[in-house]
Amino acid sequence: MKKLAVLLPTYNAASYLEESIDSILYQTFSDFDLYVYDDCSTDNTAEIVSKYTDFRVFYKRNNVNMGISKTLNKGLEDLLLHYEYIARMDADDWSYPERFKKQLGYLEQNKEVVLCGTQGYWLKDMSQNPNSGWKYPLNNQYLQRYLLFGASFGHSSVMIRSHFFNQYNLRYSETIATCEDWELWMRVLQFGVACNLPDFLMKYRVLENSNHRSLEKQQQHWLERSKIISNYWSNFGIELSPKQVFDFYYNENEIYKTEFINNCKVFIRAFNKLNEKSSVDLEESEKSSLAYMLARKILNYWRRSGVSRINVIIWVELVSEVRFMSKTKWIKSIIR
Repeated sequence: MKKLAVLLPTYNAASYLEESIDSILYQTFSDFDLYVYDDCSTDNTAEIVSKYTDFRVFYKRNNVNMGISKTLNKGLEDLLLHYEYIARMDADDWSYPERFKKQLGYLEQNKEVVLCGTQGYWLKDMSQNPNSGWKYPLNNQYLQRYLLFGASFGHSSVMIRSHFFNQYNLRYSETIATCEDWELWMRVLQFGVACNLPDFLMKYRVLENSNHRSLEKQQQHWLERSKIISNYWSNFGIELSPKQVFDFYYNENEIYKTEFINNCKVFIRAFNKLNEKSSVDLEESEKSSLAYMLARKILNYWRRSGVSRINVIIWVELVSEVRFMSKTKWIKSIIR
């Protein structure tokens, strides 16, 4: 079995593809094969890839446009049995030269870890080299909770352990169009241990017309998110319907005070229960971060609801319910 394969799907991304491929070929760890899976592009993708004479580059083209999930699954079926590890890469992103060396080094030393991501910069101008940036969580236990609110891994940064994906038959859901990675990570963390390295080893290109940022797909993205998040809440013994998740996480419509209070109580009780279940698993700093994130979710919902914060009845109702953080900290959060 060979060490590492890089799975790079692409569709009409010719203007970025060469930069992405070069960032892979210039890795300090060189014992890998790069597979470019072209989802029936109509631009000059094939011409760009054909210029590479590096023996590690392989080009595979779909006969018809299959979509990202089916293309990724096709790649996994081709590669999992032949490589110890699979690294993901997107056609419009860029990897720092030390990425593979650091990820493989960590995975070799931590055999229990089955999925490893990295930090990265989200940029409109890929020529920038920031000194710092927002970070994904690092540790498995906190990542399990964080997946309730965010995808938690940069998709392009992920490296997986092949035998684990084969053992549990883990593949991308082909019924999901906009957050197939998020849903897969939820299933991975039900069975195995995952992490993010603290190192910034990726640049992610921010495109307004990307799979979930385009206006025409935004509503679909929110609905798909709501469905997978609702299902994931049940892993913690908490039942929230897709509609409840959608209303609380994403709905921008203004609502009446009574509805707002009732909805908040449902989620505060869910957050209290999540916090109780997390008390033995998380470090103190992670418990504090989780509580702060839960408070932000409620306050964001309050803002979107259009309900005034200057209402004593609401304050009394909500303060009396909160147990996931101290009353003092909760009141300070509201005041801010």
